[in-house]
Amino acid sequence: MQKRVFYFIIFSMLGLAIFINLFLIFSIESVLKDELFSRLKSYASGIKDEVISSIQNSYYVNLKYQDYRISLIDEKGRVIYDNLSENLPIHSDRIEIKNAMKNGESKSIRYSNTLLKRHLYYAVKIPTNKGEFILRIAKEQEYLYAIFMSFIPYILGEIIAVLIFSFLLAKYLTHIILRPIYNIDLKNLDEDLPYPELKILIETLKKQNKIIKSQFKNLKQKRQELQSLTKGMKDGLIIINRSGEILSINPSAQKYFINLAKHTSISEIQNDLFLKLLLHNLRDFKDGKITSEIREQIVFMQETLVECEVVLSPIFSQKGKFKGLIIVICDITEFKRNQNLSKEFSANVTHELKTPLTSIMGNAEMIKNNLVKSDDLPHFIDTIYDESKRLLGLIEDILKLSFLDESSTKNIPFAKIELKNMVLKIYSNLKNIAKKYDIEFEFELEEGYIHGSKELLEYAIYNLCDNAIKYNNPGSYVKIKIRNLQDCVELSIKDSGIGIDKADQDHIFERFYCVDKSYSKKVGGTGLGLSIVKSILAIHHAKLKLNSQKDIGSEFIITFDKI
Repeated sequence: MQKRVFYFIIFSMLGLAIFINLFLIFSIESVLKDELFSRLKSYASGIKDEVISSIQNSYYVNLKYQDYRISLIDEKGRVIYDNLSENLPIHSDRIEIKNAMKNGESKSIRYSNTLLKRHLYYAVKIPTNKGEFILRIAKEQEYLYAIFMSFIPYILGEIIAVLIFSFLLAKYLTHIILRPIYNIDLKNLDEDLPYPELKILIETLKKQNKIIKSQFKNLKQKRQELQSLTKGMKDGLIIINRSGEILSINPSAQKYFINLAKHTSISEIQNDLFLKLLLHNLRDFKDGKITSEIREQIVFMQETLVECEVVLSPIFSQKGKFKGLIIVICDITEFKRNQNLSKEFSANVTHELKTPLTSIMGNAEMIKNNLVKSDDLPHFIDTIYDESKRLLGLIEDILKLSFLDESSTKNIPFAKIELKNMVLKIYSNLKNIAKKYDIEFEFELEEGYIHGSKELLEYAIYNLCDNAIKYNNPGSYVKIKIRNLQDCVELSIKDSGIGIDKADQDHIFERFYCVDKSYSKKVGGTGLGLSIVKSILAIHHAKLKLNSQKDIGSEFIITFDKI
């Protein structure tokens, strides 16, 4: 307020001084113009008789006055005399000539912007015995800009003096006027006020102050409630006002930025990509170019790259005025990864299904067109059978994976299972395959009870044992061990086979991943077995660990919760 009063006094006086100077300059310019026209008229009246006499006697005019430009024009606009120029063009189109012929006398002004001059013309009609003539008297004069330029030194001096005087006066008046207001005690309104007019205002302010304190208390309470609600949110939440000041943040938002809790404005956020997006859209919200929420995807650098969806939701008042933004940061890294896996899975399914179908169709077409010799026919039939069997296995695995992806423990019947008996039953089904590959089984089995789906667990353990046989070396072994520990049951399936390279160990549970595709095809692998095993164990909340070395062997260790 002090500054406003101070500057108001200074600029008011300065404006008044400038207005007075401009008024004086325009007034002087107008007075000079009127005075010059008066002299021109007076001079024309003085020489009028002499000009009439010269025309009537000799039609020859020769005036020796050099202070003014004197021109004599006949009725047709021809200049018959001009004391400064000769051979002038027809002047019938000049405004002062036309008006003088019509009204008896006329005035006009013509300006030269290059010379900063103006010419004032006074024309009067004079009748003679030889016809009517126009006597025109002209004089050159400086006009407003030139007059103003000549006054500049005086105006500048005056303005400086006014500024100094205004500064001192404004400082004094500001102090005198506002000091009593600053000394007002809002708690003691019964005291005499310096300005009685302020009492109503101050009482109103006191009432408003009570209302504001009450509202502030409610807002503080609501803010605490909001913080309590948003504290457990997985998504980051930032609330800012229209100026970019940070009003509220939740803990999840702080993990995306450095020292976010210490920042008071979004301009302090150390993330160029996020800040550029936010400032650009904040400006558009203010300008009314955007009124609905905006969704953008941004990558944040943490320990790893995290892909997030940033949602900007504008807040508007009841009158439609933009008030601020609610910013929600959603981590969509897992969603994107699953989306990519889904796309990759679809592509792999198409490829894996197409391969055996192509082989089946090719062989069948050759048989149909009698392109196969009778001696080779069994070989083609065996190929069709093997590929059909492989295709059927692949379809069964895909259906099982689909079932596991859409299932949960709620819709799968669980029961108490004795793990030792299940392992022995699986071994009895694998005896012939183990004999075919010349593999010996070794057992160290303790009794262990778990809770789960008998059908799914049999599939998972069967798959691991079957892989231990087929990816082993002839004459080697598969060792199965069950340990009944204090709080869990541990199942270990170990082989002395070809092992898995360290670079492949992180990928073997991915769908359609094969370390050696040609070998997997040879033993009938689809690339989905271990992925199904992982899904089954995940449903049972079991932990799976792999220990493997290339050309030495592999060990799969499964840990079940004990019942």
